[in-house]
Amino acid sequence: MNSIQLFNTEPFINALKAFFEELKVPVDYLADEPASPADVLGERFKATNEAHKLIADVSLGMVNDAIFDGTETFKNLAQVKKLKADYDGLLLFGVTLTKRKDNLPITRSYLAEITRAFNRAFPYTPVTIIFKYSNLISFANSERIKYKQEWREGEKVGKVTMLKDVETTKPHAAHLKILAGLAIDPNKIDSFLLLYNYWQSVFSLQALNNQFYADLQDWFYYASQNIKLPFKPDYINEKENIKNFWFAYWQEPCFVGL
Repeated sequence: MNSIQLFNTEPFINALKAFFEELKVPVDYLADEPASPADVLGERFKATNEAHKLIADVSLGMVNDAIFDGTETFKNLAQVKKLKADYDGLLLFGVTLTKRKDNLPITRSYLAEITRAFNRAFPYTPVTIIFKYSNLISFANSERIKYKQEWREGEKVGKVTMLKDVETTKPHAAHLKILAGLAIDPNKIDSFLLLYNYWQSVFSLQALNNQFYADLQDWFYYASQNIKLPFKPDYINEKENIKNFWFAYWQEPCFVGL
């Protein structure tokens, strides 16, 4: 994933274009210049909301069946906002965030709240968000659930899944592996629905957990064969000592999974 480092050196929109080009995903970019959060979210934007205050600007793209065929369908954001029925397309938002007061970290709850706001602002089209802040990027996706009442239009927002804090200068191998998994074979995935279902499987919480623990297990097997601990009680053999060390290490509360 060579394009990841471009998020640290290039304008956000250029890095986004390079990223999706590397994934071989066609995107209809509705503007080269970013929009304000108020213009994009409309009445869903709350100027006093601490999470919403972090949004600096928003870039917008669309993936639908037409763009897979090389045809653009929307000219601007206003046309997307006019959708009044479920639409077979995926909205891609590039959201730049400002720093929090006192340089506090951007938390998952802030990203989730912003993600829900975007999904509620566009009830007829699924949404994926790429956040950029400092030298980090995060990817967020939300379940879209049909209302039980047949008379209600659009979809309600479900669980938010995200890949958080991907370093753009020196990205972690596990993050790169997951992001590389978003790449498609255009001969097999040539429609919005196929892309959406595939990405849902990649971004599902279970898939991320399975990948994380598989990588962790591989690292444990490697480390247990190669590391030598400086201290070992006489009554514990070397392999048992290493196992106890790793168990204690990964139980530390400072460690957070993907």
